Amino acid sequence: MNKNFRLLSLIVIVLILVTVLLIGCGEKYTVEDGVISEVTMAAAVDSEGRPLQPTDVFPVDTLSFYCSVKLSHFPPGTQIKAEWIIMAGQAMIGVSDNTVLQMSRGIVEGDGYTAVELTRPDYEGVKWPLGDYVVIFYVEDVEKARTSFRVE
Repeated sequence: MNKNFRLLSLIVIVLILVTVLLIGCGEKYTVEDGVISEVTMAAAVDSEGRPLQPTDVFPVDTLSFYCSVKLSHFPPGTQIKAEWIIMAGQAMIGVSDNTVLQMSRGIVEGDGYTAVELTRPDYEGVKWPLGDYVVIFYVEDVEKARTSFRVE
């Protein structure tokens, strides 16, 4: 009986060690492994952040612009930032070319889609300035992706 108990104990210990090694050898990503892909401007996004009605030209009376991206291979907790910039356009009070209109920050929770939104102020008569805009995505303050769009 004592011999069987030792053999069973040894088997259990070996199985535990193999399990720990297999779990420890799972894919571990670094920030440098991360990829931002499928950067898409859209008139709307679904509940998972995927683009609906993709476009890179918007009318001046658009309420919100959406930019959808697919995040892959970032470790959980990675910091991500998006900047909405007007590159060149008509004059707008307090806004000149190459001005950051809005900055959004977030934490990567895993692989999948996410989206950022730029909404115009809800004042009567306010419209987006005509011109070229860009959205730049940074991960840990390093530029990883960008896209542009136009307001006509």
